[in-house]
Amino acid sequence: MKINERPGGNSYVGTLRKILILMKLTTFILLISLVQVSAITNAQITIKERNITLQKIMDKISLQSGYDFIYLDSDLINLKAISVDLKNENINTALKICFADQPLTYFVNDKTVMIKKKQSYLLNSVVQSILVQDIKGIVLDEKGAPLAGVTVRLKGSKIVVTTDGQGQFFLNKVGKEQQLQVSFVGYRTKDIVIGVSRDITVKMELATSVLEEVAVVNTGYQTISKERATGAFNTISQEQLEKPATSIAQRLIGTTAGMQATLDADGNPRFEIRGQSALNIRDGFGVRNQNAAPLVVVDGFPIQGDFSTINPNDVETVTVLKDAAAASIWGAKSANGVIVVVTKKGKKGTPLAINFSAFTRISKKLDLDYVNPLASSSETIDYEMKSFGNWGASINGGNFPNDVYKAWSPGTIALSEYNLGHISLQDRDALLTKYKGLSNKKQIKDELLKNPSVQQYNLDFSGSNERMSNRVSLLYENTQSNFKYSDNKKYNVNYNTSADIFKWLKLNFGGLVNYNKINRSGANYNVNPYGSPNPLADIANIAPYEMLRNEDGSLNNIGKYYTPIIDKLVPTSLFPYADWTYNPIQEIENRKYTSEQLNTRLQAGLSFKIIKGLTFDTKIQYELFNTTNRNWNNENTFYVRNIVNSAASWNRVTNRVTPNLPKGGILEQGRVKTESYIFRNQLNFERKFKEDHEISFIGGTEINNLVSQTFTSPTAYGYNSETLGVGIFPNGPGTPTAPIVDWTGFNQSFEYVNKFTHVTDRYFSLFGNASYTYKRKYTLSGSIRTDASNLITDDPSYRYAPFWSLGGSWQISKEQFMQESKWIDHLALRATYGYNGNVDRSTSFRPLIAIEPSPNLYTGDYRATISSYGNPNLRWEKTGTWNIGVDYSLFGGSIFGKVDVYNKAGKDLIATLSIPGVNGTTRQNLNNAAMTNKGIELEIGTVQRLRGNDIVWRGNANFSYNKNQITKLFVANYYASSLVGGGSNAYVEGEDSNTLWAYEYTGVKNNQPTIAGPNGTFFDFATNTPGNGTTYLLNMGTTVAPYTLGFTNSFKVYDFNFSFIVTGKFGHKFKREGFNYPATLQSRVLPNKKINEVLNGDLMQVIPLPLNQIEPRYYFWGRFHPYMNYLVENASHIRMQEINLTYNLPFRLGSKINLKRVQVFAQGNDLFTVVANKAGEDPEYPLGTLKPQPRISLGIKCEL
Repeated sequence: MKINERPGGNSYVGTLRKILILMKLTTFILLISLVQVSAITNAQITIKERNITLQKIMDKISLQSGYDFIYLDSDLINLKAISVDLKNENINTALKICFADQPLTYFVNDKTVMIKKKQSYLLNSVVQSILVQDIKGIVLDEKGAPLAGVTVRLKGSKIVVTTDGQGQFFLNKVGKEQQLQVSFVGYRTKDIVIGVSRDITVKMELATSVLEEVAVVNTGYQTISKERATGAFNTISQEQLEKPATSIAQRLIGTTAGMQATLDADGNPRFEIRGQSALNIRDGFGVRNQNAAPLVVVDGFPIQGDFSTINPNDVETVTVLKDAAAASIWGAKSANGVIVVVTKKGKKGTPLAINFSAFTRISKKLDLDYVNPLASSSETIDYEMKSFGNWGASINGGNFPNDVYKAWSPGTIALSEYNLGHISLQDRDALLTKYKGLSNKKQIKDELLKNPSVQQYNLDFSGSNERMSNRVSLLYENTQSNFKYSDNKKYNVNYNTSADIFKWLKLNFGGLVNYNKINRSGANYNVNPYGSPNPLADIANIAPYEMLRNEDGSLNNIGKYYTPIIDKLVPTSLFPYADWTYNPIQEIENRKYTSEQLNTRLQAGLSFKIIKGLTFDTKIQYELFNTTNRNWNNENTFYVRNIVNSAASWNRVTNRVTPNLPKGGILEQGRVKTESYIFRNQLNFERKFKEDHEISFIGGTEINNLVSQTFTSPTAYGYNSETLGVGIFPNGPGTPTAPIVDWTGFNQSFEYVNKFTHVTDRYFSLFGNASYTYKRKYTLSGSIRTDASNLITDDPSYRYAPFWSLGGSWQISKEQFMQESKWIDHLALRATYGYNGNVDRSTSFRPLIAIEPSPNLYTGDYRATISSYGNPNLRWEKTGTWNIGVDYSLFGGSIFGKVDVYNKAGKDLIATLSIPGVNGTTRQNLNNAAMTNKGIELEIGTVQRLRGNDIVWRGNANFSYNKNQITKLFVANYYASSLVGGGSNAYVEGEDSNTLWAYEYTGVKNNQPTIAGPNGTFFDFATNTPGNGTTYLLNMGTTVAPYTLGFTNSFKVYDFNFSFIVTGKFGHKFKREGFNYPATLQSRVLPNKKINEVLNGDLMQVIPLPLNQIEPRYYFWGRFHPYMNYLVENASHIRMQEINLTYNLPFRLGSKINLKRVQVFAQGNDLFTVVANKAGEDPEYPLGTLKPQPRISLGIKCEL
């Protein structure tokens, strides 16, 4: 049997020349590549010949169409010559004409034409049924797990397919006498006779030569075979990566021992690998910053930001690097661990493939009783009546201007107005009775909230020939948040190509464009659009009896000021806006807060083959991230009316109000731009000598430059969105010598200046990694890297201090004495030691000052403050790690896993330390702290084939323990208020970095609640906390789980796949919500639903309401009551993270509609949590916080 080859040159050569000249023209490359693939598929055939042989006609058709012909030489003997005149005919018409009057028949399979002699109809039917059939198969690795991306070739033809995420492949109309060639990097190539079976199972075997090793570890700089990897790593299964997700990070939860995930309200995780490695990890809002985050590497380069720019459907492999040997090659950025992502590429020698997937995810509305746990309307009124004039709000006597800004609830206002004599007792009681019977929960749910949902659509194309491959993917995602007028629309385009220009030169290019349009106008943002986001800003302070709409459907006024006083002082009709009322419905309908993000990432590289085993790579990555924020409020918003009215001047004598700001909308705009490039040159050597000696080496240089800029435009007052005009200040914007005096008598000025920031980070790095393997049993490895940067001191002893690692592995199962143990397939011992680094951008090695952008109103001078006193010896934080691990596989791969023991010791950590006051401050960030993380990680997996490949169970459990301790930290005095508040000010030498401190409640004494003090003393809430807080505060434990569990199970039952993931965290504590004891003196702080715990509790066990009729310092209680020891609960819990059910449509059904593979699936996330605390609260999302709601996804995947 022969296959006729397409004669002539390769049509991609011209394109490649253009790529070399015009690499930046990404769009051009994309169009050319796809057009070529499409052209082959849809080619029109034009041939005009007389008296030509059929074989030459087939050559011409193959050249023009890309179709291959399979035939026996004997079948073409003594055929008559033919004459044809084809003009723009399709393949079917051309074949029909050419084979007319010939003693041959043919049939077309994909892009292959099979030819044989004609037989009688009956005989032909019999032969077809005997010799030709549709088949499906599955390819498994040495452990019995599905192997994705395996190349399956029909020998003697050009038909090539690859296995999908479940390791499956499909072929139709293939001969039973034909053979399949199954190949994958790192495994022995297998030839399989198809035979009579329609279901084929192929179990691959690991290769024995270095050139065939399986590359299971990708460090970002190189791929290392499993047998030669000395470090601690984890590779995420292909089955897990194929599950529906809006972020690839969601697919990593519970999969890796030692990698702990904490989710936000949208289900997006934050990871911590082997404990906390740095101390200075929180920003000014208490939110964990990038100092604590693992480094994310995509296709060999570290990226700016998180996983949000990565299309989860583009990901082929994810590897988690955990110890020094695995991650130290990344130097100053690797102490928190490294997550290496490799995206999908086109596979050479495969035809055009089209994949489509879509899913929709829905969830229920927020549980208001949980996220905003207010007392009932009746309980709220009772509390306001009890506290008014005693320990809470008192009579508002109209003290101007302070009393104007008392944003009291309607109930408190009614009490005050009665005591002022402005309303009668009957009117007051009527109002309070009315309020008790109202509830606004339904109106809030209907008017401000919505069911969150996600819709995602993904389409990708890949096509290639033997020298060039291309892949492009398109993603659209529409995310609707919990709040009306809040959503995010995401668009992703990703393209990559690989081309063999010459035998010794290869080109790789990839480009990503990501665009997000975010609407932030809903009730989940502060009225001040530049304040830190508050998830319930427009809801939390509304009393439960304040209706959003009146009975007639009109909008109700939600008080922001004590309006009775304003009406008595000066009628609101005199102000620029007579309507000074607030309503959240009106607010969100008349504002537009948007963000637009345009992110670009380009990667390009050339690889030169110098001699056997030696290559040189030169690569570059360029990233550009642009974010534009636009916050517009029209004059129907309280935000605008309040600013304009508050800025007005009031003449008490003439009772005249003069506006100082123009009427109209207010527009605030700003931009954030981050631009970076990484340029790398790398030499790679890998050779095997005399069968027993294997050497691998990489070495190179890297330049990294990052520039971050922000720009904030002046606030545009009086903005008209239709004319784009801006108002004029009636009396100017105010100056230090001529300030604006507002109606309450305060001086104001309105900055009309642009604001800029500019930050540059530069790195120059040298790196190298080498390993030596003897007899494929003993491996030694080492790496070294030095990072010079403008972020640290210029002292050479610190600036060029290297990060390094040493490691070794022993393949015990290959020893002769192990050959008798047939039940042990694989047993290996690993040991490593080395140093990783961490970057802290929060401090400087030189003193820094911050200058105010505008002069002081009273002095006219510009004011400067010292923002950093400087750290003259600022250097990289270093973490030294030793790791000992064992890998095993037993009973033919049916049981496998690993065990790792480690000790991470961080030194030169930046922390806030005490220093002598002669330096101008008593506290400064310095490299002088140390911390350890010691732990063990266990992983065990199994594959049980209960009925061949039809019924299979795969399970994996991982368990980890980590003990964290600060071993060095100099702080002169630990203030109790700092310790109970948590964060970076709560670090104590000798304790866990996440210790939860609490006051010990000692009951009521002398009608006052008390807490334990030092040396058996106690003090009440009206006094300041004395001395060193560590001498009397209680150490309640750590808030980060020392024990974690991940349990993944998958069951394949014929065409159904059922899987689930369970995660568990144990051994830690959390602080539950207690009663909030609102003072209600100035603002509307409302009592929460824990009030009955106080009213019905034992005053020796729970802080009671004030026992004295008058408690003038009740507002001091807020310094103590949230931090009581009786509020601390066991945080251990088990979470049903994910349940997934997939149905694989049988190939015979999918092929009828020209689909190679069809999957429909349903998935549930965060379905329930089993907790160990008595309060019944989710410890990761305590009462009063936004928690992820159970989510259901439905979707489909198909391959055309």
